[in-house]
Order: sequence, then structure tokens, then C-alpha cells
Amino acid sequence: MNYLFIFPLLGLALGQGSPTSLGNLVETLKTSSLQSILVDLIDAAGLTEALSQGGPFTIFAPDNHAFNLLGNATLTSLKADPEKLTQILQYHVVSGLYHVKPDLLVNELQLDSLKGDKLRVNYYYAANHALTVEGARITYPDKMASNGIIHRIEKVLMPPVGTIVDVLTKDGSFNTLLAAASAAGLVEALKDGPITLMAPTDDAFNRLGNETVAKLLQNPTLLGDVLKYHILHGTLYSRGMHSGSFHTLEENDRLRIYESFFGTVLVDGHRVTQPDISATNGVVHKVNYVLIPHSLSTQIKNL
Repeated sequence: MNYLFIFPLLGLALGQGSPTSLGNLVETLKTSSLQSILVDLIDAAGLTEALSQGGPFTIFAPDNHAFNLLGNATLTSLKADPEKLTQILQYHVVSGLYHVKPDLLVNELQLDSLKGDKLRVNYYYAANHALTVEGARITYPDKMASNGIIHRIEKVLMPPVGTIVDVLTKDGSFNTLLAAASAAGLVEALKDGPITLMAPTDDAFNRLGNETVAKLLQNPTLLGDVLKYHILHGTLYSRGMHSGSFHTLEENDRLRIYESFFGTVLVDGHRVTQPDISATNGVVHKVNYVLIPHSLSTQIKNL
């Protein structure tokens, strides 16, 4: 029996089709009612022809729910600004074909988007094999089109503003953290990467008390050890978090992370108030408490 003849026929019977029978990327997106907003925005940005005839491209395609999370005001604003809309949509597109297997199952993989910015892909084996791009989980992979491939994702991706230092500066609620990093000589470390920063806000430092903060600023070594405890090696988005102990740049202690079934993430018992702020060299998670390593707690109390 000629099995080489049977297997292609089986593929056609299962609906895989041949490349010539597939629609282009825009036509393929239109077949899903879950991605009608993306199709409308591609048209509003004047990208329909490029994504229909060019390529091959890989599109990380937000579903309707992802766009609705932005709110009507943001969507209306984007439609009124075709240039900005084009840049955001181009950030979701990569030249070439990238299948999940074997291309994307590589942690810390970086791809060049059509906008010019990097897209960071993370594969979290320990967190139920979660596969993310800029922290957004790929929910439906490998939808083939005649000129590319589509991976549905759960969030709209926004290009990062710069390094972690740039993110902290732009946010405006991390003035004490930036001053502390400067005093401890860690500013350059926050520009390196990939790293994950559990970033205490100004309110978090206020909880320590002005006197304690002032004494820490006068003790760069101790201050540096405290800040290093907030920094993890690698890019750990919330989708990749799982309950356990994690290595930090402060080598004597382990950061304890608890991830609940309802999506709440606790770090050393304190809730992450704003997760997944992307940077070019990693990710920032906002916390409202300064995390104190167990081995340094007595020294901090005796300041």
C-alpha cells in the first residue's frame, strides 16, 4: 500500500488544505468572528493590501476581547490617528513564518516586528507550558494562511517605552526607587537584562518610614542587597508565574511567589498591584511594599 499517497489525502480530508487553497492573512482573519475588530483596524490603518499580498508574515493577533479591554475611548482615538494605529498593528507582525513548534518554544526569543521594535517570546514550561509574546498568552496557535501564519493572543501589545529605568521614570510613582538605585549603584543593572523587577512604589517606601529610608540611603551596601532582592534573572511575566521560591540577584534568600487560581499574584505575601509592564530589557511588576530578605530583616529593624 502506498502510504505516501494516503497521508496527503488524509490531511485534505481533515481540512488542513494546501497552500493554494488557503486564503490570505486578512481573508483568514475574517473567517473568525472573534477577530472582527482587528480586521476593521487593519482596514482603518490602510494595511489590508500589504497583509493580503505581501509576506510571508507571522501575525500575533489580538481577539475582540483584547481590544475591548482597551475601552471604547482608546479604540476611537486609535481609529482617529491612523499613524499611531499603524505602528501598533505593525508591532504585532513579524516577517517570516514562525510556527509554535519548533520556532517559538524558546524562552527569551526576540523577534523583529515590522514596527522595528523587538517582540519578546517566553516559554514557561513550569507554568503549564504557557507560551507568551510580551506577556500575552498565545491562545490559538498556527492558523495557516496562503501568505503567513496567525497566532491568536489575549492582549493588545503596546511597544515598551525603553529600558526598565525608562519605565520607572515615565510612570512617576517610583522616585524613591530610582534614588535608591542610584545610591546603591544599581542603575546600570536595571538597564541590563533580561530581568524582572518587583518595583516598590513611593508609597511602599513611605510604609518603611522616612527615618528607615534615610538610613538605608546612607548604607549603600545594605540598600543594594535589599534592592537586589527585588530583581529576578530573566523575564517573568504573570502568565509564567507559579507558586514557588525564585532566585534573585540577592543570593542569600529566595523570593516567594504565590499564584492563585483566580489570577492574584502574591510576592512575599504582598499583592502585585500592576503586573506585566514591558520594557526593552525585561518586565516590571508594581508592588506597594518594600520586600525585605529574611536574612536582612534584623539589620533593617536595627537601623
